[in-house]
Amino acid sequence: MKFQRLASTLAAATIAGGGLIVLSAITATPASAETACFYKVRNVSAGSYLNVRRGPGIKANGKRYKVIDVLMPGQTTVGKCRRATENWRSVIGNSGLQGFSHKYYLNKGQKFRY
Repeated sequence: MKFQRLASTLAAATIAGGGLIVLSAITATPASAETACFYKVRNVSAGSYLNVRRGPGIKANGKRYKVIDVLMPGQTTVGKCRRATENWRSVIGNSGLQGFSHKYYLNKGQKFRY
Protein backbone atom coordinates (compact mmCIF):
# COMPACT_ATOMS: atom_id res chain seq x y z
CA MET A 1 0.00 0.00 0.00
CA LYS A 2 2.85 2.35 0.86
CA PHE A 3 4.37 1.69 -2.58
CA GLN A 4 1.03 2.26 -4.32
CA ARG A 5 0.57 5.71 -2.69
CA LEU A 6 4.11 6.81 -3.55
CA ALA A 7 3.89 5.50 -7.10
CA SER A 8 0.51 7.15 -7.68
CA THR A 9 1.87 10.48 -6.48
CA LEU A 10 4.96 10.19 -8.68
CA ALA A 11 2.91 9.12 -11.69
CA ALA A 12 0.54 12.06 -11.24
CA ALA A 13 3.50 14.45 -10.94
CA THR A 14 5.03 13.02 -14.11
CA ILE A 15 1.79 13.39 -16.07
CA ALA A 16 1.11 16.89 -14.77
CA GLY A 17 4.67 18.00 -15.46
CA GLY A 18 4.70 16.43 -18.91
CA GLY A 19 8.04 14.73 -18.49
CA LEU A 20 10.62 13.05 -16.33
CA ILE A 21 10.46 13.66 -12.62
CA VAL A 22 13.58 14.21 -10.58
CA LEU A 23 13.93 13.28 -6.96
CA SER A 24 16.23 15.26 -4.72
CA ALA A 25 18.56 13.45 -2.37
CA ILE A 26 16.60 11.84 0.41
CA THR A 27 17.96 12.44 3.88
CA ALA A 28 16.96 10.79 7.11
CA THR A 29 15.57 7.70 5.38
CA PRO A 30 13.63 5.62 7.90
CA ALA A 31 14.83 2.12 8.68
CA SER A 32 11.72 0.63 7.06
CA ALA A 33 12.32 2.37 3.71
CA GLU A 34 11.60 0.36 0.59
CA THR A 35 13.29 0.46 -2.81
CA ALA A 36 11.64 1.33 -6.13
CA CYS A 37 13.02 1.90 -9.62
CA PHE A 38 12.37 4.20 -12.53
CA TYR A 39 11.42 2.49 -15.79
CA LYS A 40 11.43 4.08 -19.24
CA VAL A 41 9.18 2.69 -21.97
CA ARG A 42 11.14 1.48 -25.02
CA ASN A 43 10.54 -0.58 -28.17
CA VAL A 44 7.06 0.95 -28.59
CA SER A 45 6.43 2.79 -31.86
CA ALA A 46 5.21 6.39 -31.91
CA GLY A 47 1.43 6.58 -31.96
CA SER A 48 1.16 3.32 -30.07
CA TYR A 49 1.26 2.49 -26.35
CA LEU A 50 2.38 -0.16 -23.87
CA ASN A 51 -0.34 -2.10 -22.06
CA VAL A 52 -0.28 -2.38 -18.27
CA ARG A 53 -2.07 -5.60 -17.30
CA ARG A 54 -3.80 -6.76 -14.13
CA GLY A 55 -1.40 -9.70 -13.69
CA PRO A 56 1.95 -10.98 -15.01
CA GLY A 57 2.10 -13.50 -17.83
CA ILE A 58 -0.84 -15.68 -18.81
CA LYS A 59 -3.65 -17.01 -16.60
CA ALA A 60 -4.05 -20.73 -15.90
CA ASN A 61 -6.85 -20.85 -18.51
CA GLY A 62 -4.39 -19.70 -21.20
CA LYS A 63 -5.81 -16.18 -21.55
CA ARG A 64 -3.99 -12.91 -20.98
CA TYR A 65 -4.75 -10.68 -18.03
CA LYS A 66 -7.01 -7.69 -18.65
CA VAL A 67 -5.41 -4.37 -19.72
CA ILE A 68 -6.02 -1.88 -16.90
CA ASP A 69 -3.80 1.06 -17.96
CA VAL A 70 -1.26 2.16 -20.58
CA LEU A 71 2.14 3.86 -20.89
CA MET A 72 3.25 6.00 -23.83
CA PRO A 73 6.51 5.56 -25.84
CA GLY A 74 9.46 7.14 -24.02
CA GLN A 75 7.44 7.73 -20.86
CA THR A 76 9.12 7.27 -17.48
CA THR A 77 7.24 5.59 -14.64
CA VAL A 78 8.06 3.89 -11.35
CA GLY A 79 7.82 0.29 -10.27
CA LYS A 80 9.19 -2.32 -7.97
CA CYS A 81 12.85 -3.14 -8.61
CA ARG A 82 12.54 -6.86 -8.16
CA ARG A 83 10.90 -8.93 -10.85
CA ALA A 84 7.26 -9.96 -10.52
CA THR A 85 8.13 -13.01 -12.64
CA GLU A 86 11.04 -13.74 -14.95
CA ASN A 87 9.74 -11.51 -17.76
CA TRP A 88 7.24 -9.15 -16.11
CA ARG A 89 7.72 -5.98 -14.04
CA SER A 90 5.29 -4.32 -11.65
CA VAL A 91 4.80 -0.70 -12.80
CA ILE A 92 2.40 2.21 -12.46
CA GLY A 93 0.35 3.23 -15.52
CA ASN A 94 -0.81 6.69 -16.64
CA SER A 95 -3.92 6.58 -14.46
CA GLY A 96 -1.92 5.61 -11.37
CA LEU A 97 -2.97 1.96 -11.42
CA GLN A 98 -0.40 -0.64 -10.46
CA GLY A 99 -0.08 -3.46 -12.96
CA PHE A 100 2.42 -5.46 -15.00
CA SER A 101 4.26 -4.91 -18.29
CA HIS A 102 6.75 -7.11 -20.13
CA LYS A 103 10.43 -6.35 -19.49
CA TYR A 104 11.17 -6.15 -23.25
CA TYR A 105 9.36 -2.80 -23.29
CA LEU A 106 10.94 -1.36 -20.13
CA ASN A 107 14.42 0.01 -19.53
CA LYS A 108 15.25 -0.13 -15.82
CA GLY A 109 16.71 3.10 -14.46
CA GLN A 110 17.86 4.39 -11.10
CA LYS A 111 16.76 2.93 -7.79
CA PHE A 112 15.46 5.12 -4.99
CA ARG A 113 14.31 4.59 -1.44
CA TYR A 114 11.04 5.86 -0.04
